[in-house]
Amino acid sequence: MNLGLSIFSIISLIVLAIVYFFLISEKLNKVIVSILGATVLILMQVFRSGTHTSQENAFTFIAHNLDILGFVIGMMVLVGIVKESGVFEALAIWLVRFVQGNPKLLLIAIGYLTLLMTTFFSNIPTILIVVPILVILIRSFKLPYLPYFFVTVMMANLGGAMTPISDPTTYYQAKVVGLSFVEVITNSGVIVLILSVVTLLYSFFVFRKDLAPVKVNKKDVEHFKPASALKDRMVLYKGLPILLIVIVLMITKEYIHDLTGITLDNATLTIGGSFLAMMIFHRKPHKVFRDLIDWEIIFFFMGLFIVVGALEFNNVIDILAEQLVGIAGGSMTVLTLMMATGSALLSTFIDNVPYNITMVGAIQVMEKSGLAVYPLWWALNLGTSIGGAGSPIAAACNVIAFGQAEKEGWKTPFFKYLALAVPLVVVNSLIAFGIIWLRYL
Repeated sequence: MNLGLSIFSIISLIVLAIVYFFLISEKLNKVIVSILGATVLILMQVFRSGTHTSQENAFTFIAHNLDILGFVIGMMVLVGIVKESGVFEALAIWLVRFVQGNPKLLLIAIGYLTLLMTTFFSNIPTILIVVPILVILIRSFKLPYLPYFFVTVMMANLGGAMTPISDPTTYYQAKVVGLSFVEVITNSGVIVLILSVVTLLYSFFVFRKDLAPVKVNKKDVEHFKPASALKDRMVLYKGLPILLIVIVLMITKEYIHDLTGITLDNATLTIGGSFLAMMIFHRKPHKVFRDLIDWEIIFFFMGLFIVVGALEFNNVIDILAEQLVGIAGGSMTVLTLMMATGSALLSTFIDNVPYNITMVGAIQVMEKSGLAVYPLWWALNLGTSIGGAGSPIAAACNVIAFGQAEKEGWKTPFFKYLALAVPLVVVNSLIAFGIIWLRYL
């Protein structure tokens, strides 16, 4: 069967396979692997066109994602400065007191805190806020780190399908297709709430041995006072409002544009807010850049954007989408199943942003041919969000979370995480398909 793969398509797939081999085997640092993979693709002229060099076209994939990179950098700095107030430590102590130190109730509390914040803040800033809390809780009460990081990453990715502002893929899909805020939350959002319960039940089962021996003395919990954790009240009173204003502007930017025509972008808002905080609190830029920005994550993203971008540039993802439609044989039930489970599994191993963009285009083509594609929008949205939690590198928030865990000395082997996450990804995608089938098919 001729798939129409060019020599550059094949090279792109080979380099992707090699990059993922080293990422999975952990034989080399992930940043080195992604940058060298991108370099090889550029040098082998995979991105060459008649009007631009291979490097120029490759770098457009970084340029297209500058909003994401700037947003991550800005939030790292802004959250890092606000963290100096002790507000996150205070929140951690309040959570522990609220659940009386019960490790299982704390897992539920952290999970739904992450889901709620992701719904309105999007998953990257949520992770940047929640992970410092996790580190404090794990260190203070000698908790097993993996159950809490696992649930946090799962909920952050699931929450990405809740609203149009929860994740870039959901935002793009809603904007292009014309799906309203209420429409998204009453379709994908309702299903996410069901999947969140499944996720917690699954987590309690697989981590039962890790959680069983954990005991937290209630008297020790009572010694912790949220107010005592607040260190710098000036940063609290001035820095926290800046963070909240930036987040509110990101949440409401579409409404602001509709009312005024003014365009607000995440990178501009977060970087502007972070530099405003630096000025107000007299933070020296070179120290901030050194201490608060995780440059490894930034360069990892840049390399990965190019490696995955090679698939898009050489139509590999388009061909993949066409094959999925062809295999379905015109059956909407089969196509919806493949869109939900296939998107979930593929998003586990390839970046879901270009995949989602490609599949939106493919579904639009099907819609023009007269196919009733409405169920496919929710299958695609949920599938990519569910699959985003499938591996430590499947989504930006995962990279940030597990990168921070590694800094704390908690390293999660790639295969160990896959063994834990993939079964849940499959189960959640099948449940999502089942609900969509019952509702629409």
